[in-house]
Amino acid sequence: MIFKILYFLLIIILVVKSENITINNAMKNILLDYNNSTSTENFSPWFFKQMVDILNCDSLPKLNNSQMQFVLKSNEEKIYLEQICNRYFEASQKNTTDIVCLNGKWRYEDKKCKLITCPTFHKPAHCNMTKVSYTYKSVIYFSCFPGYFLQGNRSIRCEETKQWSSPPPVCKRVTCIPPHTPKHANVSTTKEVEVNKTIHFSCLEPYSLKGKSVLTCLEDGDWNFPAPVCTWKCLVPKIVGRVTTLLQNKVLKPKTLIRSGKKVLYSCKQPFLPVAFGVIQCLSGRWHPDIQCKKTCNIERVKKLNYTLSHNFTVIEYHCPAGETLLGDSKRTCLENGTWSGKLPVCVKKCQLLPNLGIYSYRDSDNLQYLPFGSSVPENTNITYLCQQNYTKKTENVSCSNGVLTPVPHCSDERFYVESKHLRFKYQSTHYYVCENNYSCNFFGYRNYGKCGQTSCYNKNCVSFSVNKVSKPYMKRYDGSCCIIMCHEN
Repeated sequence: MIFKILYFLLIIILVVKSENITINNAMKNILLDYNNSTSTENFSPWFFKQMVDILNCDSLPKLNNSQMQFVLKSNEEKIYLEQICNRYFEASQKNTTDIVCLNGKWRYEDKKCKLITCPTFHKPAHCNMTKVSYTYKSVIYFSCFPGYFLQGNRSIRCEETKQWSSPPPVCKRVTCIPPHTPKHANVSTTKEVEVNKTIHFSCLEPYSLKGKSVLTCLEDGDWNFPAPVCTWKCLVPKIVGRVTTLLQNKVLKPKTLIRSGKKVLYSCKQPFLPVAFGVIQCLSGRWHPDIQCKKTCNIERVKKLNYTLSHNFTVIEYHCPAGETLLGDSKRTCLENGTWSGKLPVCVKKCQLLPNLGIYSYRDSDNLQYLPFGSSVPENTNITYLCQQNYTKKTENVSCSNGVLTPVPHCSDERFYVESKHLRFKYQSTHYYVCENNYSCNFFGYRNYGKCGQTSCYNKNCVSFSVNKVSKPYMKRYDGSCCIIMCHEN
């Protein structure tokens, strides 16, 4: 009965006296364990003695990353403390003594708990690693040197099990697998090729290589160019004229072999011309397009008719000198039968609009646009004109024909014509005379008086006249005809 009383007194003392909650709770657990494992009648004196010693011992030391746990060993009649590392930590010193209370003080040896670590490993060859740490939750990243590729995970992590999430990766040399060997071709190797190494291709005769003959292995394991192919070469045929390569610019002999993809230029003997400008290309053993020489058209040369040739001399375009108009087809094409399309054009002079007496303005009959005096109009232009006030239009339907306005535009002023005799006029006044029927003037031009005489209806030459700096001043003119005087340049 006395032991049972002592048991409950110990519990009360623990609750009241103990300032260390950890020890308090731990000792409560020890008492409960001891109570459960031993009957009250069998409580041993050593148990109470050691419990009292623990209560009288100083405070427990503060040990990092760990906690204390009381251990009861009844068979050894012993109560002691055990240092247990927290989760994710482990003891760096394995063989440590038990923590016991001697003479009011705790005797202990710190296990020095530290974060758990994963096994160390050597840096993989040809590999870069981030800052290395082997402790819990540490992550290490890997990358390979140029020319190598990573086999495995790019990163590993230290787990709670003190093992890495996966084994460290390895860096292997990058190699390129040789492409499929083309037909009719030789290749320098069929084995895998390392980075920056090359592989060579060549074709059997009479085939030619289309593509790159040398391929280089890149760091990504691919080739810098696609694999080439072998195609037929083209034979230079016997054709009219010479054949020249565009690249080498040398004359080629018949039966010369040309590689596929090459272009050559050929020319034909006169009067033949090559089609497609004489450019042909060797494609898979055939020339494209076919070699052809077609007959050209003779060029008709006409005075004052200029021309330019284009499209390999198959199109001719005509031009007239300044001041003349082109009549006919300005552009003609050489046909397969060796003749030009259309008709040969001609150049005709333009018509100049002179400021004739009485004319007010000129207009284009088609678009009614005003035409200034002194301007020129092309052939076949239809013109209408207006007379000044009190003037009468004498001609209609004027058009430009061979450089002359036909009929000549003419406006007449009939205000001062007189038909009676013995009239008086002011000094220096100007008058116009008109003869009666069956009469005509004996003289043409300005005179101080008019003289009329009877005449018959027959053609009569006008009196010749002379004007300086004009073209053709002496020409036969007949009664009723009009004359246009045109001055020389300047």
